[in-house]
Amino acid sequence: MTTKFDRHVAPRTHSHLRLLLLLPLACLLGCTLPYTPPASITGNWSNWQIQAGPSTLVPPTALTSPPTGVYLVGAMQIQGSQATAVFQTNAASGGAGIVNFSGSFDSTTSVLAINSTPAYLGVQLTLPSNPTNLATGNMTVGCQPPPAGGATCTVIALLPAAGAEIAPLNGTYTGTLTGSASPGMSGTGSLTLTQSTTPVASGAFPLTGTITFPTSSGFGAYTLSGMISGEGITLYDPTPGIVPVVSLTASTNPAATQITVSNLAFAVTASDIVTFTGTLTLQ
Repeated sequence: MTTKFDRHVAPRTHSHLRLLLLLPLACLLGCTLPYTPPASITGNWSNWQIQAGPSTLVPPTALTSPPTGVYLVGAMQIQGSQATAVFQTNAASGGAGIVNFSGSFDSTTSVLAINSTPAYLGVQLTLPSNPTNLATGNMTVGCQPPPAGGATCTVIALLPAAGAEIAPLNGTYTGTLTGSASPGMSGTGSLTLTQSTTPVASGAFPLTGTITFPTSSGFGAYTLSGMISGEGITLYDPTPGIVPVVSLTASTNPAATQITVSNLAFAVTASDIVTFTGTLTLQ
């Protein structure tokens, strides 16, 4: 069991041998290294999460992370009366995928109405004055395009839905991080983040920042990069050849005042991994 990590045991190196040795470990943590940023899309976009209720009779009362039911997470922009979006969804052709949406926004009634291309998903929400508050409405889920739906598919479901804009993650979040391998490593940690205003082609927004582990762990601080899509956050140490490998899976609330860390992993080797969980609050 790991007790306290000596930063001099595994110095930072960029040798080809070190990179080859680290590739299996990187895949163990999600195959994130080495990393090539995807292409970005232009426009004035904001991060959104929309999800349907579990049935036609049960509307969602809050967003969940990970989202449940049919969901849409990604980038949307509203310019005047026009609305466009790029969402990742679990209702794409063949399963999870990226779907483009377009539609309208009525400033008089505050009703947002968007439909996918191809037109088998539709959303209508009444937006509150504060877009990070929960908007309610419905989601139409029809037949997926062939081959998933098939030429004779005629099933259409109208489900209650809710959604919200997720405020940008910009600032320092601090709180207690609890180490699973050794309680003696628990303590105050912090995560400083900057969110890009420009999403990538999938609708996710790039994040950069620094994670500072509890002082008692002896792990220090590491630079992280990653993405947020809806409430979901994934971050990792982006530099090839670094020992240890650091990765983080977390979620935020629509107002972006809190980050719930579900798995912060500090991997010295493939078999020596310390994980942390906790709640961090915007300072």
